[in-house]
Amino acid sequence: MSSLELSQPSASTVELARLVDRITFGVDRTHQEIAESLGYEAYLEWQLDDEAIDDSDLEAALQSFLPTLTMSAEELGEYIFEQENFGSALRDLTIATMIRQVYSPRQLFERMVEFWSDHFNAPALSEVAAFFKLLEDRDMMRHRAMGRFGDLLEADAKSPAMLYYLDNYTNTADGPNENYARELLELHTLGVDGGYTEEDIKETARIFTGWTIRQPADFYFSPLAHDSGSKSAFGRAFEPAGIAEGEALLALLASSEATARHVVTKMARRFSADLPSRALVDAGVEAWIDSDGDIRVVLRTLFLHPELRQQGALKLKRPNEFSAGLLRGLEAELQGNALTAFFESLDTAGQRPFAWPAPDGYPDRREYWQSTIGFQMRFNAAFAWTREFAEQSAVLQEAAQIDDLLEQAGFLAAALRPRGLGYDEMRRLLHHGHQVSGAERPAALAAWLMATPEGQWR
Repeated sequence: MSSLELSQPSASTVELARLVDRITFGVDRTHQEIAESLGYEAYLEWQLDDEAIDDSDLEAALQSFLPTLTMSAEELGEYIFEQENFGSALRDLTIATMIRQVYSPRQLFERMVEFWSDHFNAPALSEVAAFFKLLEDRDMMRHRAMGRFGDLLEADAKSPAMLYYLDNYTNTADGPNENYARELLELHTLGVDGGYTEEDIKETARIFTGWTIRQPADFYFSPLAHDSGSKSAFGRAFEPAGIAEGEALLALLASSEATARHVVTKMARRFSADLPSRALVDAGVEAWIDSDGDIRVVLRTLFLHPELRQQGALKLKRPNEFSAGLLRGLEAELQGNALTAFFESLDTAGQRPFAWPAPDGYPDRREYWQSTIGFQMRFNAAFAWTREFAEQSAVLQEAAQIDDLLEQAGFLAAALRPRGLGYDEMRRLLHHGHQVSGAERPAALAAWLMATPEGQWR
């Protein structure tokens, strides 16, 4: 049987598959069909308008078996610390994050929640940190992930999770702490080459004295702990004005072109390539400046840019993208074994949610994730999960009803790799299919499609 008989998708289907693969945590038939029905621009707009996408059934299900997700700060604090339900906040937030990445229809929104969680990294490595992080994710990050960067920046500066992690809650006039000031400039806004000085860091720390936490988990500005003297940072005088000094500095940083270039480059890297083109970044920066940091406008500009639309798969999937993509592609039912397998794969690969200890967030370049152990995890997961989840995979159940190898391979290729296969891939896929017995063949073909080198990229 000739591999040339396996039909190739149209150019339009390939372009749409690339878009879906970038916007989501892994292309699946549902999103591919929606994209083909709406077209490139309309599918993008559908995902950009995340508030109009109904995910109420999923959220209701999450709240029904993850009780901490809807607790007030007071209730959560009592539940964890008084009733000694230690580990519950991190457990529930981790489970909810994994479920949303795989099963939420608001895929671009979930991608941006993850992006900002990396950008403003505040790990949950203790009970207190996990307590703050659950509240931050629910009440701050998820409300502002698609809004204006300036609003997100200010909310993060006032987040107990960030105040606690970078020690700004201890930053007082009598004992200045520069941890938050340094990361604010280097990571959150201007970037390491943003033109600031050591004196700017020191003055920034003075400006944020008195920004602290009031129990159980509220931002509080303490006038008594604030440095009431005059400050000068970035060539601008900051006269004594209490909390308004910090708010003015955050607004200044958010409006800086250096901040726009730093953050847009990271966004382009996440959705395009480790080394995004200058033209793509420049277009995103212009959109940022024109829209005052509107995240949706910047995303629209990036995804509609001709270079990104025409670009092939140049981005190595991070471990969570690969594992979530397996479950999405297989259309695996939401059951405990799937979540356990997902978590164990992330734990093995070193990308457990909210566990990166440094303030820069999980790496987003292939050299960090491209290792023998990392790829072994991916191959093992693909071959184990296609067998383990065969009974709860709609794709594999449908494939099992097809007897002819060519038709079966074509069906699975269209479902799991809609951007198409190369000539050699098609030949190897069919050769592999000839070596496997009928009952085991759907899982074997599916695993091969998702575990090959070409399946590691988006």
